[in-house]
Parts: sequence; structure tokens; C-alpha cells
Amino acid sequence: MDENIIRAIIFLVAGLVMILFPGKILKMQAHLPKRLRKRRSDSKSVLVFLGICCLIISVILFVVAQ
Repeated sequence: MDENIIRAIIFLVAGLVMILFPGKILKMQAHLPKRLRKRRSDSKSVLVFLGICCLIISVILFVVAQ
């Protein structure tokens, strides 16, 4: 299997998870910044935007792999 197809599948899954389950991702992210001492966004719209970006990258990788 071509490496770009594997990368495209990874981005596709990541994008779909960010779009379909933003609440669960936000809940998971509540614990990580405390340990890393970083700020985080509490907005679901940011996760949806990142999910759409991942889907676009996935489509580009699928096209390049063909």
C-alpha cells in the first residue's frame, strides 16, 4: 500500500473524529494542559474547523496517491 494512502486514512479518521465527537475530545483535553502547562481552547467550532482541515488534507493525499 502506498504511504500516501496510509497517511490519507489517518487524516480521514482524525478529521471524522474531530467533527463527530468534539465534546469527548474537549473532555480529554481538559487533563492534558494541566500537565503540560499550556492554554487550550474551549470552543467546539475550533475542533470542527480542524476536522475540516484534516479532511481536506486527506482528500489531497488520496488524489496524490492515485
